[in-house]
Amino acid sequence: MAPLKENNRLKMIQLKLIVAVLLLLATIWIVGSLIDLTALLTAIGSLPGRTILIVFLLGATSWFLRGLRTWILFEGVPLLDSLGMSFVHNTANNLAPMRLGELVLPAMARWIGDVEFSVGLIGLVWIRLLDFISLVGISICIILLPTMGSIMLALVAALIFLTPLLLAVVVPKIGHIWLPQILANARDQLIFEAQNGRRLKQMWRLTVLAWLAKIVGMGILLAALSGIPMTDLMATILGAELSSILPIHGVAGAGSYELGGILGSALIGLSPILALEITIQLHIYVLSLTMVFGILGSLLLLKRTLHV
Repeated sequence: MAPLKENNRLKMIQLKLIVAVLLLLATIWIVGSLIDLTALLTAIGSLPGRTILIVFLLGATSWFLRGLRTWILFEGVPLLDSLGMSFVHNTANNLAPMRLGELVLPAMARWIGDVEFSVGLIGLVWIRLLDFISLVGISICIILLPTMGSIMLALVAALIFLTPLLLAVVVPKIGHIWLPQILANARDQLIFEAQNGRRLKQMWRLTVLAWLAKIVGMGILLAALSGIPMTDLMATILGAELSSILPIHGVAGAGSYELGGILGSALIGLSPILALEITIQLHIYVLSLTMVFGILGSLLLLKRTLHV
């Protein structure tokens, strides 16, 4: 029975990889048919140097803040190793199909910090929950900022300061629900994270700051390229970034990222072709940062390996 189960699992992974590759090829074909990629790349290259520098620094800030969050999550891991783990994890997550790159974080936590794989996996679930709340909350506040003004600024402040309190109240309530032992252990770890006030506040604020830096950098880039107000572009950014929760995720996010951006752009009435163009430019920006910090993260971990 066990070999059959293992065989079915391997077949499912193979199927996912095939679908991801087909999605990548289909995306390349569709984009090549509808969009002038040379013009898109030329537009990015023709941006003022100051704009490129600001956008890069904002993106880099987001990557470093996520690295600091990983350092807090795995307390026994040194700072440089935590940065390397975070950079390589996010690189794998951005490039690997079907979110398989997510498994890199608990695997490296096991290798570097001797953290049980299950503990690292639940830690990953926890930071992804913080990511989801932060991304949705910040994006909605920015989208509504032009019409609701100071009310949205107040909501951003409430999001920053009240979310840890709400999590500390809500998450422990699941402790009364009966679950199988393996899920009960995961629940207990989530409750621990929610009730560890100082640690939660640190991780939450780093999460908010990381997303603010990333979203503002993306907004400045797309506004400079398209001439569309940054607040109007938040729906595109939100749709593209939330594509990560889709069950089907192509190689390097190909196809799913673009689909998310197009669906988000539909909320503000952008044409599908224009939405596809700006989402591709956004995707190029994300993958460019991924290459830079993937190499940096590999060097940090290589340095550790050589010293060991």
